[in-house]
Amino acid sequence: MSPSRWFPPRRLVAVDAHDGTDPPAASRLVATALAAEPGAVLIRPSERTRALLVELPPAPIVAVVPDLAELLHDVAARGAPRAAGSRLAAGGARGCGRLAATGLRHLADLVRGDFRGIIPVLIELERARLGRVAPAGVALAAALTDLLLAAGHAECLAHVVQFLRRSGARAGFETQNLGHLLPRLASWNVTPDFVIGPMNPRGFRMKPTARAVLEAVRRSPTPVLASELSAAATVPLADAIAYAHAQGAAGVVVSLGELAAAEGSRAQPRSP
Repeated sequence: MSPSRWFPPRRLVAVDAHDGTDPPAASRLVATALAAEPGAVLIRPSERTRALLVELPPAPIVAVVPDLAELLHDVAARGAPRAAGSRLAAGGARGCGRLAATGLRHLADLVRGDFRGIIPVLIELERARLGRVAPAGVALAAALTDLLLAAGHAECLAHVVQFLRRSGARAGFETQNLGHLLPRLASWNVTPDFVIGPMNPRGFRMKPTARAVLEAVRRSPTPVLASELSAAATVPLADAIAYAHAQGAAGVVVSLGELAAAEGSRAQPRSP
């Protein structure tokens, strides 16, 4: 499948259901950020995220799925049927239908326990939590991306890209190993629409090294969306964004916490 050239948003605001930001504050921060530079909202589907979306101004949605930690916690606490049922309840008949169709198409892979079938089912299960929201882009979460990378499972990564595009979404990967992933994708001829990974002036979480990441970004044909911009609140957000763009990032992922910190910094009176 040969997709048309696509340019991802230059700014994505990450709305994290676990960061404790109340809906009115989240809505205000998102509205201010996207008024300054139009972009998209990056989410990890959950019940709280779905409630937050109601409060947010209209904007394209990019979803990172699945949230394996939350899914495994739910399965351990409630059992697999109830964990799955709670996710499908939000998706209604449409979500159930998509999951069933995905399961049938990947039945042979599921019987073998192959990630080629397991991952599409997990994606549909988590995407159902968004209800009627249709994300413009979907990224495979870092936990699974980096597992497939370590296993050298090029065919599965390529299949995830094809699966997401067939479902009508732009296909991406989230990673904590940007300097490893980008060259491997190029060598395997796997062409996602975007990749999300850490880029910042401190080299924080840039693996294997900051130099390797920057070189990989410069060489990669795949648009990179820089995350971990403020390097655990050690770099001013404006400086971090400027750095990411200067180093070749196609866009940036800004958290609500980073936006709130930047807003607080601007509100503080300057020393004489």
